[in-house]
Amino acid sequence: MIKVGILGEGWLGSYLLQGLQENGFDVKGAKTFGCYFRNNRWEGELSAFLEGLSHLIITIPSGASRNTSDPKDGNLLLFKQLIGHLNKNLNLTVFYTSSISVYGKATRVIDENTKPDPKTSSAKVITRIEGEFEKSPIQRFNALRLGGLIGEDRHPIYSLLRAQKSVASDELINFIDREDIFQCIQWLFDNPQEGPLNLVAPFHPTKKEYYSKVAEEKNLDLPIFTEGGIASEVVSLKLPLKQLCTRGI
Repeated sequence: MIKVGILGEGWLGSYLLQGLQENGFDVKGAKTFGCYFRNNRWEGELSAFLEGLSHLIITIPSGASRNTSDPKDGNLLLFKQLIGHLNKNLNLTVFYTSSISVYGKATRVIDENTKPDPKTSSAKVITRIEGEFEKSPIQRFNALRLGGLIGEDRHPIYSLLRAQKSVASDELINFIDREDIFQCIQWLFDNPQEGPLNLVAPFHPTKKEYYSKVAEEKNLDLPIFTEGGIASEVVSLKLPLKQLCTRGI
């Protein structure tokens, strides 16, 4: 029987919780990891939360700054302690919502065999968190390397316009809609895979093409475009993304 727990019930986690409940799954969530992490340690209630689960989805953020000069470890210690608790239930399937930022940027097609090359502090901490899971006794673990998150109430064009941030015209879009993440996770319940998984919609227009279209659809100003950009396309060798990503981008 599939019984799911979600640690980190924020913008993504709360959506997954509601969707799984509506589809008849036995699922429970923690609104914040602070429900079980107090006084700099995981409290005993966590064991009760984990009891009987077949799957655990962790959407806790890295806690690190995107500033490349920021050396802090973010939530790395928190994850190390959490993994110590999870080692008591080795039959648990664990999904950790990672990020394609672990790959850095390169002029090539990126798949799950591509070696991580994190550049930002956040990406470096995420990579280290993945490593802690990988070297643990947990037998079934997937790092879900998500593309840029979008949804009905969330789109990066708004922050680009607010900050008047420029966009490299020729860079490729590697986004995924929140609903498509939900569909991918449901598919993984019945089709378990090994190792990291790239969850990115299989549509990769240039940023100039994409944001121009979105601006027209939403009746917004165009972002500031600059020439050039590294055209990295993130794909999956393990997931049927063309089948699963029905929302597209």
